[in-house]
Amino acid sequence: MKYQPISDEVMDGAGWTVPGLLHLRSKRTPQAIAQWQLAPDGQWIQGTWGEYCSAVASIACGFRRLGLVEGDRVGIMAASSKEWDYAQLGILAAGGVAIGLDPHGLDEHTQEIAHRCEFAGVVLTNPALLDKLGDEARRRLRYVVSIEPTTQTGIATLDSMIAELADEARWNRAQPDSTATIIFTSGTTGTPKGIEYSHRQMCLAAAAILSAFPELRDGSRLACWLPLSNLFQRMINLCAISRGAQTFYVADPREIMRYAPQIAPHVFIGVPRFYEKLYSGIQEALGKKPAWQQQLAQWARRIGDRHATALRAGLPPGLGLTLKFAVADRLVLKQLRGILGPNLQFMISGSAPMPVWLLERFHAIGLPVLEAYGLSENIIPVSLNRPGHFRFGTVGNPLPGCEVRLAEDSELLVRGPGVFHGYFGDDNAEARIDSDGFLTSGDFAHIDDDGFITLIGRKSEIFKTSTGRRVAPSSIESQLRQLAFVEYAAVCGAGRALPTALLAVNKAPWQEEARGYCQQLRAEAARVLAPLPAYLRPAGLALTTQMFTLAGGELTANLKMRRRNIEQNFSSVLDELNMHIDKAAGAPFETLSKDGLVLFLSL
Repeated sequence: MKYQPISDEVMDGAGWTVPGLLHLRSKRTPQAIAQWQLAPDGQWIQGTWGEYCSAVASIACGFRRLGLVEGDRVGIMAASSKEWDYAQLGILAAGGVAIGLDPHGLDEHTQEIAHRCEFAGVVLTNPALLDKLGDEARRRLRYVVSIEPTTQTGIATLDSMIAELADEARWNRAQPDSTATIIFTSGTTGTPKGIEYSHRQMCLAAAAILSAFPELRDGSRLACWLPLSNLFQRMINLCAISRGAQTFYVADPREIMRYAPQIAPHVFIGVPRFYEKLYSGIQEALGKKPAWQQQLAQWARRIGDRHATALRAGLPPGLGLTLKFAVADRLVLKQLRGILGPNLQFMISGSAPMPVWLLERFHAIGLPVLEAYGLSENIIPVSLNRPGHFRFGTVGNPLPGCEVRLAEDSELLVRGPGVFHGYFGDDNAEARIDSDGFLTSGDFAHIDDDGFITLIGRKSEIFKTSTGRRVAPSSIESQLRQLAFVEYAAVCGAGRALPTALLAVNKAPWQEEARGYCQQLRAEAARVLAPLPAYLRPAGLALTTQMFTLAGGELTANLKMRRRNIEQNFSSVLDELNMHIDKAAGAPFETLSKDGLVLFLSL
């Protein structure tokens, strides 16, 4: 599909720099509300665009007084907060490069990034986090800034920098084509790689996103709850600056559902795992209602599903269904939608595929989830679904700035100004750019006649069975995650006749009757796997109560599975499962292993 150019007067007016966007926004609406942050007493404290810009200007001058010079790389390790954004834009305006670090990430990952970036300085929640950087990185630092108050010698505080008013008119020294940030890939198949992006590329990405979402307006409310070391959340905050939307900061992601009704977002962003937990929470809450209310909710959701199905098909619902939907919405569906506040128009999901069944169930209650697709090596999201123009099971149409096509083997290729120019600090790294300037995505895909892109699976994850069949694990895993108590599902089985799956389940079944749960799970597994071709249905399932974690190496920072690590860490369990499958020769079985894992052959 051909490239659509990005043209944006706002970006032109901002000089195509990130601090320039803030300066322009501040000039246009200085007294409008920009940010909300929770005070220790639980009250939301607001700040204006004028205050935001003034703080950033002072911080930029403060960094230069500390010795920041153009091109200095500065790490930021803190929870999501207005101070995080203040520090980021202050570093950029001073001419530096801002690099996000996860304060809860593994020390070895943090130290690897610190080593490769050779930080000149860091901004931290408090000085105690210096230990996560390692001795080598600490010795190299020329300046350290703490967000929390400190009396430690040689460490500045962000508040003291803000208190010193900007002493120069030209506080923003950022250049459009200078490096603004370095992000690191998730590292699902190896060591994370660093990727540099310029101010111009960040602005291009924001302009492309906003072109797809005109619903995001001046004064719209957005929740900033994903870690700001996550580039997607940072880009949404940049979109808020450009459009004049209000950002509500939630420091602890686990608290988002507590504060969502207060925030009342107009648009909400998340990852598939969040939406799966959200739906499970809705189900659990309904299960505690009296029987008549449960029956009413089931009826309302059936009506909502029929209504949503008609809308997706472009068919008029009909008078009878319209009337029933009005009643169902008034009695039940409106209350279900209210879990995220009264303003919500739609939700956005990224980072991993979302099961179609879950998309349909949210749509049935009037909460469309729009899937987006992007690559670390292309800062502009490749494609996304739009309100009123979406197709479940796809990742939507390409955004302006992205030209896409399929290679001969159906790998998706993308070209445009958002594509990276090589990995940071490694001149010999494979750039993944072909002779025509197209980036190889690593994803097999299909593009239909309307331009909607359907992802088939990662090239690195697809494996062959002994019968020569190609298996894309993600489609099977999305079905298995419907099962009760299943937190994660990992499908494997390269070289075997049929795939197998490892399910990480919470401990609830083991606190009751494991055997009864297994029998129920076998029946449910047969039901959810029935739509799949026979060669994709797992021959056996292994259950474990040991969760996949970042610390254990099974998950990346954005909760993607590291499949190689999972197969290695659970090799004994999977070997035992395969042994039982071979012995059973097709007959159903279940057994409780010495490791406390229930193994059984699905029907």
